Amino acid sequence: MDVLVAQIIVTTISVTGGALLALLIDRGKGRRVEKLAEVNALRLLTIEIASRRALSPDQSFEPVSIDRADPDSDFNRVMRSVVLLRKEIRIARKSLRPRSGAWNPLNYMVAACNIFIENVDERPASIVAELEILRIDLDALLVELCSVHPRELVYRAAGSTAYRRPTVSTSGA
Repeated sequence: MDVLVAQIIVTTISVTGGALLALLIDRGKGRRVEKLAEVNALRLLTIEIASRRALSPDQSFEPVSIDRADPDSDFNRVMRSVVLLRKEIRIARKSLRPRSGAWNPLNYMVAACNIFIENVDERPASIVAELEILRIDLDALLVELCSVHPRELVYRAAGSTAYRRPTVSTSGA
């Protein structure tokens, strides 16, 4: 009888320990998957901000057209670009983990886009100056964002790759 009780106790401890170990392994795996999703979303966002033509430092010209009625005016193209960028930042936030250090930079990026949109809507002629302010704000926030995952994220200045041709590596085989 004592042997049977001992076997039941050992079996119960083994099964419970195995189940607990499986839960711990699954939880660790889930955290890795969440972190990977976050890093991938942030990586894509940093690339997107760097490739925005409207944010390029090379865009130092006054808009040719500030005509709001013309959908192809520089004003409307820039406004659409910033509105789309704000949407992409919001989408990236959906991939963040609850305690991620990326929440603040992304929230401030959305706020910077909102401020740009409101200021330019009130004073359309200020679009070039407001774009420069937005670019500077986004640059500072990109530095902060990349410091959250320094091994995985590469800082690229806002608009810095918009007019740069991709480099193609040619390896002699």
